[in-house]
Amino acid sequence: MAMNDTSKGADTVPGALPAEDTPPLVNSPRDDAIADYGMDIQSPMLMRLYELWRSRRVGGKLPARGDFDPVEMKECLGNIFILEYVPELDNFRYTLIGTKIVNWVGVDNTGKLVDEIFDDRMRQFYKGLQARQLPVRTSGKVVWRGKDHVAYELVTLPLSDDKQVVNRFIGAMDFHMKC
Repeated sequence: MAMNDTSKGADTVPGALPAEDTPPLVNSPRDDAIADYGMDIQSPMLMRLYELWRSRRVGGKLPARGDFDPVEMKECLGNIFILEYVPELDNFRYTLIGTKIVNWVGVDNTGKLVDEIFDDRMRQFYKGLQARQLPVRTSGKVVWRGKDHVAYELVTLPLSDDKQVVNRFIGAMDFHMKC
């Protein structure tokens, strides 16, 4: 199957909530970003992480954080981020942000909630991914830090400790200078 063809449900998980019970999917988490649910990944490093995630989906169930060995992800460790769902706040906290992300973006948001950094649209974006158990590719420019000459590509991949309910995301960002 082509990487950009999710119409056949390749990345959906049995047990995901029906569409009428879920928050709406946000087409873009920010004005300056494009969400791609077809996963048309350009970065070889991000593609390897996505393929590793797909390989951990035994029986179509979501992988857990413990299903990944950092040694397998050595190439992208500095580009990795992990978001954990905080149910009592109905929000997500960045529990890990790789050093390459911090260097490119210019700030370390580890430990912060999504809505401490972004507006509520970003939290709603993650809520939609959580409810539908979907991966997504996002791309744009780093305009929020005044670096619109820097482009990024990002993948966000759902994880579940119980293999059913999304309780965190693993993702990675790849950056390059725009000409």
